[in-house]
Parts: sequence; structure tokens; C-alpha cells
Amino acid sequence: MTGPREVQWRRFCETMAPQRDELERRAALCRALWPQDCALTMKTAGELRENTFLFQLPWDMEQTYQPVHFENGIDWGFVLNGDQEFTFQMNRHRYWICLGQAYALTGDETYAECFVNQLTDWIEKEPWRKDAADTTWRTLDAGLRADYWVRAMALCARSAAVTPQVVERFLEGLEIHANRLAENPRIGFSTKSNWGVMEYTGLYMVAWLLNRPEDVERARLFLRKALHTQFMDDGMQWEASPMYHNEVLMSTLEALRLARLWGDTLFSQEEIEIIRKAAYATMLLQTPAHHQPMVGDSDDTDVRDILTQAALLLEDGVLKGGAFDRLDYESIWLLGAEEDVRYQSIAPQALKGGVTELSSSGQVILRTGWDIKADWLYFKNGPLGGGHGHQDKLHVGLWLDGEEILTDGGRYTYTDTQERYWLKSAAAHNVPLADAEEYADSIDSWGYRTLPQALPNRVCHKGEYFFVEGSHTGYVAQGILLCRRILVVSSDIFVINDTWIGRHPRETSQHFHFAETVRLNTTSQGLEGIGATSRFSMQFFAQEQFVRMKLGTAPLARHYNKMKQVPDLTVNAENCGAMTTILVRRRDTSPVRITPQSVYNEAYSHELVPQQAEGFVIEANGRRHGVVFLYQDVGNTEDYNGICGAYGLGRVMACDLNQASRQMIVLQW
Repeated sequence: MTGPREVQWRRFCETMAPQRDELERRAALCRALWPQDCALTMKTAGELRENTFLFQLPWDMEQTYQPVHFENGIDWGFVLNGDQEFTFQMNRHRYWICLGQAYALTGDETYAECFVNQLTDWIEKEPWRKDAADTTWRTLDAGLRADYWVRAMALCARSAAVTPQVVERFLEGLEIHANRLAENPRIGFSTKSNWGVMEYTGLYMVAWLLNRPEDVERARLFLRKALHTQFMDDGMQWEASPMYHNEVLMSTLEALRLARLWGDTLFSQEEIEIIRKAAYATMLLQTPAHHQPMVGDSDDTDVRDILTQAALLLEDGVLKGGAFDRLDYESIWLLGAEEDVRYQSIAPQALKGGVTELSSSGQVILRTGWDIKADWLYFKNGPLGGGHGHQDKLHVGLWLDGEEILTDGGRYTYTDTQERYWLKSAAAHNVPLADAEEYADSIDSWGYRTLPQALPNRVCHKGEYFFVEGSHTGYVAQGILLCRRILVVSSDIFVINDTWIGRHPRETSQHFHFAETVRLNTTSQGLEGIGATSRFSMQFFAQEQFVRMKLGTAPLARHYNKMKQVPDLTVNAENCGAMTTILVRRRDTSPVRITPQSVYNEAYSHELVPQQAEGFVIEANGRRHGVVFLYQDVGNTEDYNGICGAYGLGRVMACDLNQASRQMIVLQW
């Protein structure tokens, strides 16, 4: 090695590479706390020794289920089944960290040798060249790769396989990455995209190790600007995908880790609070399974590892309340065994159920608690967020007793195919449509013909009653404003009321997609659903018009490249401007009775017609509730309205009919 490279390697070993006794402590702790993660590491490392590639790590952005084996040398530009995402994922080299972990877990030099052999093979076969800019040398992948190379080498640095010649090539390879990342040809795109944070975290890593102060400062300035540019006031990254929000959050936490390791003041206190708010958004969106919602381009992935690292780096007991009790698997390898002791010293704060509104991104969550048996209602009506966003305005998701009932279809693929178009479409979500038409068709895998706006949501929570309303302008060109109102009673009754304001379409419809554990059966009144742990009934109404039900199946992709069919339901009607679906949890075997009621004006002694208002009496689980929806403003002689002797001045109201003294609770004035 030359003199400068010796200095760089010494710096690398002093700051990044644990001593052997520390590696043994990390390995022992991982064996004790995370045996399943250790098993996945060993499986991945074993496959890599055979030149077999299967991407199954939890945060692999494009997982695969078909092993790819190279008998006569690795083809780093290989495309699987016409999907270049395999190439991109393969060239991020995240899996090399598994080789370092396997080496530490076993002491077997063949894992370190495999890492060195594949590293030098890639360096030889994939030098930087312009014709690889969109394949093996995309800036996004180069940024991730630079970080992963360092993390893998840190675990193998004490191995005999890492010779001075290997070190020289490794550092030269990092230098080439620094050049590529510093000369970013699309700075504007990077500033607004998840790409940029991953690119410049990689640049920050290698520029510091290679003593390139100008590039360190370039990375600093970019990462600060990205925080202020990309994160909304509610903490969500703007691209409307929890998965890419979390990818950006992970890269930002990595930059924060590095800065503290090196004693660098990377972020101001204001910027630290942006990071904290982003971590809170991840926590607040968790399903009862502790996973991110599968909206936009998102997979069904556990987020507690991210929250654990965030809780430690930010020393935040609230975040720990939504995270693991002990330091997660990857953080042990990354931060050290002693950090688990420090993590245990952080007192977790108990999280309470209730309503969470992320107003900038248009997301509302109602949960009964944070345990795995909790109920969870999710409503989304916000900005599109660019190419990773789906047409999911007014989408609703539902979990009962810790079981998913209403689900999003996921993403499955980024290829320019019908599967991609379908899963991005409005009809693939739990939403209303006009005339069975999409309000924003896809033009390709990433774009749409129109960009309709979501209007601000309204939320109200009074006692056992919860209400949320949203609307969007997708059908304004046809003279229609589409509005959804949801009223929840005690997490047992879910009333979904959709209105097509303005011109009434020829056909109105509501679309519902169910999780794979749910079985649906038609009844004389509507529908019965049976899940693994829950039962529910659904009935449908449309201003006294006939409602048709159509049961079928639809695709569900919980992970990239993996799809199954699940039950779906479409209900539609004609000649009406409103449809109402009422879903009732069955807590016992008693029947569910839902009776439409004419809304009566007590002040002027007359009934309102269904085009003005609808009321329902819902009897279930030993209780009776009344709900009222008005389709116009309150005034003139249609003001003091109600049903069953209970009246009020609101547009959405509910009443406990078991009470002797009945009073309508106004949820929307």
C-alpha cells in the first residue's frame, strides 16, 4: 500500500472495524437475542459461497423468491425475468454484510474469503463507465453500496483474507465511488428524491474515510437541505410511501451515527427534531403487527428495528415504546454490544390508543392500543407523492383483534406491466369510484395522466364516537366532488358513507379488498366475513336504490415479486348520489340488525327525503345506536333533525339508543 492508503486504512480500522473480542461479544449477543436473524444470515452467507443470489433480507427493497446461481463466474449485470430491479438490488451488495456477520458468528475464514473474492471480482468486472450509469452504476445504488462495503469490510478487516493488496483495491474502489457520487449529474432530482439521501449518505461515509474535506462538506450541505426539503410538517417523507419514508429515515440515521462516531456536527438541533419527527411518524403508522402500512410502493415489513436504532441514537423513550425491548440485530453489529446496555437504560414510555392525524400527508389512524390484538383503522387521503404514490385517495384499512380485514394490494413489481398498473390504480384500493372509471390513469410505471388534489381531511373524536371526512377532485372535470365520511362507534361499528356531490354518475361503486385469512359469504342481508380470530357483517345502502354485490378475487403482494389472490368485493348502484356500507364486528352470536330510518325534522314536523338525509339504527352485540348523515347543509326547515326521538343540528350525528335520555352527538356541524 502507498502512504496515503496506509493512513486511510489505519483510519478505517480505528473508527470502523471492531477488535476480535468485540466481534465475539456482538456475535454472542446476537445468538442469544436474535437466533432467527442469525439463521437468515447463515443461510444467505452459505448461498453466497456458492455464487447463489436470493434477496430475502427484511429491508431488501426488491426481494426475490427465485435463486439465481452463477456456475461460471458472476454476471453482475444479470437481469432476472426482464426486471432490472434484480440488477439494481444485486449491485447494492447489502448481502456482503451477511458474509461479515457469518465470519464473526463462526470464525470460518471461508466467509471472509468469499467477501474478498466477490468484492475484487466486482471491482475488476464493473469499473465506472458511462454506459453503466443506468445499470450497475446508478447513483442511488452507488451510495448504498459505498456504505455497505464499509460495513461488510469492518466485520472482515481482521481476517487473513484481507491482504494489503485487497485493502488497496478496496480503498481505490471507494475513491471511484466518491468521484461518481460527488459528480452527481442530477442534483435537482436528488434533492427531492429518496435517491439523494442514500447517495449523499454514501458520499459522507467515503469522503470522511478518504479525507476528502470538500466532499464531506458537499454531503453535509445536501443532507441538511434534504431534511428541510423532503419531510413534511407531520414527519412523513413526501413520496407517500411508508417504505421509502423508512429507507430515507434509515439513511439519515446512518449519517447521524457516522457523525457521532467521528465527532462531526452534521445536523443542527432543529434538524435532529426533524429526524425525530420522522421516526415518530414511522412509529405512529405501525399496524398491530408492528409493520408499516402497505400503501404506495411499500412492502409488509416490521419497523421495530428502525425504531430501536432511532430510540438509541435520539435517546427517546417514546420511540422505545414502539420498538424492541433490546437492541435489534443489525444495530448490535453496527453499534456494538455495549450499546445494548445503554439501550436498556432508556426507559420506554407506554403508548396509548386513540387518534393520530398526520395532516400534511393526509393520514388518520384510530387504534385501541399498541398490542398485537389491537384494533386499527387507517384512512388515507393526501398528496400523491410522485412515482411511488398510488391512486389511493379515500382508502381505508382495517384490523380487528390484531387481524387484518381490509388491506392494500401492495406493489409487486416496477416493470411496465398490467400488474403494476392495476396495483397503482384506484380500483385496487378500498375506495369509491364514479362510473367504474379511474380518475387518474397511469401513463407508465411512474406517472399519471392527471394529478387531482386531495382536499383537507376533517377529524372529530367524542367519547366512543370517531369521525373522519375526506374528499378529492378526481372527477371535477365530470362535475363531481367525491367525498367519504367514516363514523366509528366503539371500534365495533364502522359506517362508510360516500357521496358524489354535484352531477350524479350513472353508476356509483365502492371497492373493498380483504386479507387472505378472511372468508366471505353472502347472506340475505348482505355479507358475512369470517377471519382467523374475528367475525363481521356488512350491509349496503344507496338512498333506497338497489345495491348489487359482486364477489371476486384481486392480487395481494405483501412483498416485491410475490403475489397471491385474495377476496374482493364491489358494490354498486344507479341513480343515486350516496352509498353507505356498514361493517359490524360480531362479538357474539346474536344477530346484527341494521334498519334504515327516515330522518325527521322536529322543529318543522316533516321528513327529509333520502336525497337530503339518511338515518340508520344498528343493533349489535347487545347495543342499539342511531346514526344520521345529511347530504346538504343545515338550515331553512331542515335544521333540527334526527331519528328515534333523538335530534340535533349536525350534518353527521350519532346516538346511543340504549340510553333513556337520548341526545344526538354532533360529529360534523
